[in-house]
Amino acid sequence: MSAPGRGLVWVADDLGVSSGTNAGIAQTAATVREASLCVTGNAVEAGAAQAQSLGLGVGLHLSFTLGRSLTGPLRGLTDAHGQFLDLRAVLFACLLRRPDRDQVAREVDAQLRRLRELVAAPSHVNGHHHVHVFPVIRDVVFAAASRCGIGWTRMPVEHAAAGGRLRPDRLLLARLAMRAAPHARAAGMRWLPFVGLRTENRADFARRRQRIAARLPAGTYEWMVHPRLPDEDFAALDPRGADRDVAAAAEVAAFGASCAEAVGRRFAEL
Repeated sequence: MSAPGRGLVWVADDLGVSSGTNAGIAQTAATVREASLCVTGNAVEAGAAQAQSLGLGVGLHLSFTLGRSLTGPLRGLTDAHGQFLDLRAVLFACLLRRPDRDQVAREVDAQLRRLRELVAAPSHVNGHHHVHVFPVIRDVVFAAASRCGIGWTRMPVEHAAAGGRLRPDRLLLARLAMRAAPHARAAGMRWLPFVGLRTENRADFARRRQRIAARLPAGTYEWMVHPRLPDEDFAALDPRGADRDVAAAAEVAAFGASCAEAVGRRFAEL
């Protein structure tokens, strides 16, 4: 699938969210060589151990929209019991800069500490629902990751070859990422050209992936994927995501069926 002069770092998000997510990532591990661990998930320890046993690079999938805060209630981001609010509520609060920066910094540090307890040498940091580029969160996350020796992050601005960049949600996400980039740069973080929004939650993942890959110019890219097998834990934590079971299973099948697939690279190899 990869043309000469092109490299792909496939990054599987949601490791540790549930046993089905861990199983889906494991089935793609011959190609997908990086995974992002959500330490607020229901199968965190098993996911971290499994990924490392398969030789995957593992980073932090920073969460402010799934599960429960590790540091208790957070203004504008959780309910009174520390349960994270949904994506829309969190994004709105961040755009209005309602969250307390010190509280956010403590939560970021707590999630990074949990990652370091489970992963010897974390490779990257990104965000569930791309929260790492949200206002307030972006002010603290990159410097905190850099202090932990993490050098790679994600800027979710879809490469032009993938298309679809004029959708309102993509434009907003790209704007947030561009505002976050100076913070990441100041912390010494690196990132690759990004692909994955156009193939996310698509039952025709294999066809779209092939078409987009053929259009990418020479270079190295990060490609976000979400391979997963359906399970009850995931549905309980992310009811909206569970509606996309067919698309997630299509990603697993696409990687498993691609005998000629170019094996992805790890961030540590770049």
